Amino acid sequence: MIDPNEKIKTVELTEYNPEWPALFSEAANEIKAILGENCIQIYHVGSTAIPNIWAKPIIDVLPVVKDISLVDSLNSKFEALGYVCMGEYHIPGRRFYWKSRAKRTHNIHLFEQGAPEILRHLLFKDFMSTHEDYAQAYSFIKRCLAEVFPHDIENYVNGKSSFVQLIDYKTGTAKQTQLTAKDEIVIESYNPAWPKLAAAEIKAVKAMPNQLPYGSIEHIGSTAVPGLSSKPIIDIVIALKSIEEAIHWIKPLETLGYIFWKENPDKSHLRFMKGMPPFGMKRTHHIHIVEENNSTFEQKRLFRDILKNNEKIRNEYELLKIKLSQSCLTDREAYTEGKGHFIESVLRTDGYLKPISR
Repeated sequence: MIDPNEKIKTVELTEYNPEWPALFSEAANEIKAILGENCIQIYHVGSTAIPNIWAKPIIDVLPVVKDISLVDSLNSKFEALGYVCMGEYHIPGRRFYWKSRAKRTHNIHLFEQGAPEILRHLLFKDFMSTHEDYAQAYSFIKRCLAEVFPHDIENYVNGKSSFVQLIDYKTGTAKQTQLTAKDEIVIESYNPAWPKLAAAEIKAVKAMPNQLPYGSIEHIGSTAVPGLSSKPIIDIVIALKSIEEAIHWIKPLETLGYIFWKENPDKSHLRFMKGMPPFGMKRTHHIHIVEENNSTFEQKRLFRDILKNNEKIRNEYELLKIKLSQSCLTDREAYTEGKGHFIESVLRTDGYLKPISR
């Protein structure tokens, strides 16, 4: 019996298993026998189809059929093999099945020929299979997210979504909703997952091969302040001994899914964005690279700590941000400028005497 509320909840990753292709072939033969002449092709997709990366040990199978209307009548045959038939399951034009109730081992994503999801899955696999640096970065991201969200599949998936969306953009298969998404300022209630997302991202940065030297890597900004409503963007600062070293970070961060802002006029502060439309659906992470003695970094860290320790100032700042987000929905410069006077006043009251940058 179909239970739409049943879904995988735990996140278990394992090293690449060379037996996965054989497990796919076995499942594909069984599925082909059920679908008969309606079946055009069956593909191995998902992370178990990408060599040498960590993955949930679940074989993702993508059958392509001539006529999807003939498939539902075969549900009893899929059930006889241990599959649960879930119907479209949130993706129009798909038939989704999973196996088994005791422990998930297989997913079937069945589409009719011509469905755009087919090409998106196949080109993602092809890109990752031919770009080892991106594949290993994806593996790092997933492992780090799995460590902080071992029983939270939704935040695990959300944490890697902007990386996946960037690859879709690179392969030309990004959804229209992504390509036309607006880069809007939206304030959300505090999410206790934010510190975990930051911890996972920082660990992924540190886990990159040929690790570059750095002074410190910190979570800053409003998502680092418990209880504070914020744009749901994880801000991370990488402090280096010299800004001249920053150029060496550009390519590694790009493989983690970041877009480097080349046109930034401030060469003392390199900025990277992840998830920014059209490269993703919405911004999820920012990385700032500065020198250790950079005054902007010093100010942001001090202001973060004041907000953590002073509820009155935190509440006032939250109200200001909500008001500004409503009047500066797509104008990030005006939004930032609007916060500047408040931030300066708070820092001066705290005794900070150095020049304050906006």
